[in-house]
Amino acid sequence: MKSRNISDKIVVTGGGSGGHVSCADAIITELHERYNLSDSNFLYIGGDLGLSGEKYGNSLEIRYFKDADFNKQFIRSGKLQRVFSVRSIILLFRTFLGFVDSYKILKVFRPTIIISTGGYTTVPVCMAGKILGAKIYLHEQTSTVGLSNKIVSKFSEKVFLTYTTSQKYFDKRKCIHVGCPVRKSIFSHEGKGKYIQTVNEMILNKEKYPLIYISGGGLGSHTINTAIISDLEKFLNNFQIVLQTGDSQTYKDYDNALNAISKLPEELKKRFLPVKYVDEEWIGYLYNNINAYVGRAGANTVYEIGILRIPSVFIPIPWVTHNEQEENAKILVKVGLSEIVMESSLSFETLNEALVAVLAQGRKVDEEELNRTFRTDAVQKLIDNINIK
Repeated sequence: MKSRNISDKIVVTGGGSGGHVSCADAIITELHERYNLSDSNFLYIGGDLGLSGEKYGNSLEIRYFKDADFNKQFIRSGKLQRVFSVRSIILLFRTFLGFVDSYKILKVFRPTIIISTGGYTTVPVCMAGKILGAKIYLHEQTSTVGLSNKIVSKFSEKVFLTYTTSQKYFDKRKCIHVGCPVRKSIFSHEGKGKYIQTVNEMILNKEKYPLIYISGGGLGSHTINTAIISDLEKFLNNFQIVLQTGDSQTYKDYDNALNAISKLPEELKKRFLPVKYVDEEWIGYLYNNINAYVGRAGANTVYEIGILRIPSVFIPIPWVTHNEQEENAKILVKVGLSEIVMESSLSFETLNEALVAVLAQGRKVDEEELNRTFRTDAVQKLIDNINIK
């Protein structure tokens, strides 16, 4: 498709979690392929809020897009919370500051269209944009709905849905089922970077010791990291593991994983690769060569696993709104591709049992339902339904 010129000025906003950010990435990529975009007619806005207890300015989206060559800015942001506390007051004040930042940025940029992929960063951006006359378009990734998207949906032109089950939370007249925009990088069968040689060696041995990618989401999970590291030798007797730990300065799980390697028998060391992050250079290569995925059940992760038909074991975050991650995971459990292990029962025994189950030969998977639910043309359909001029 040849790029064409447009008169509209487009803002994409989304952040706070890997799902919101990777969905935004997919939309940004498609927009740049379709249209001649520059700093004068395209802008991405993310937030600065990192992990709890860490300094501001360390958000997932700042790290994710640090090398991106498109126009981007990051506002002060605060997560909207349903419980009252000192922290909730601070975060509410930062949301107000985010609105001030957004208004200043957008008053200069003057967008005509804002596409939101959700997350707490988007509320002040979309509110400021609406005041300044922009049309708001929202994408909902999950089967349930968080507070931020409920707010933004009230003044959105259209609400794009990943799953039809989330339509009940919105004005049905605005809803369009498109699926979930996913990164093109997940389809790649090539990889590069400093970890590829180690991964290649693991791939050669994966028939004997299945290769498992374990991830606690974009920020990592201390609970999952601890469960794996504490029984690491037991796991490595059965599997090879790439463990994405995140980079928490509070728990230092990556350092703990490196220390655990030194205590392993020599023959097991080559079966374990801890990394802080799996970036775009090799996520597709890893996805397309693993035997199974283990980790959180964020909306985009579940969708990517579904599209790629990867056997998986999900460990849902137990405290998210409306039990969102468990509901996401159930979609793939229903079709036979996945199992769920609750965080409260996470152990070597429960995780090993679930992995054996999803890796079993002859396990029945409903391919027809997978094809209906997990579309590969979501990002194209989403942009087709926005009247960009």
